[in-house]
Amino acid sequence: MNQELSTQDQKRARFETTIDIVYLLTLLSLYVGAVLSPIMGIIYAILLKSGSLTDRGKKIGKTCLIIALISLGVWVLFFIIIIIVAVIASAA
Repeated sequence: MNQELSTQDQKRARFETTIDIVYLLTLLSLYVGAVLSPIMGIIYAILLKSGSLTDRGKKIGKTCLIIALISLGVWVLFFIIIIIVAVIASAA
């Protein structure tokens, strides 16, 4: 059962591993972009949901949209807190 892989199989396994790593890094960059800039996340989501031919692409677009909307809510909440703190500090 513990048979060594041929050179061709080893190359194929390395290539598939590299593709998986690139795929995961691409997903990470999409999701981080959606967190840092919710508007870009919404644009990513629209492009992926409308332009993707696969269910996987549409699912990634949906995830980007959810992350972007949550991030937008957090950014708005953070902005409101900063304004409240500034008003309280200026009144004191």
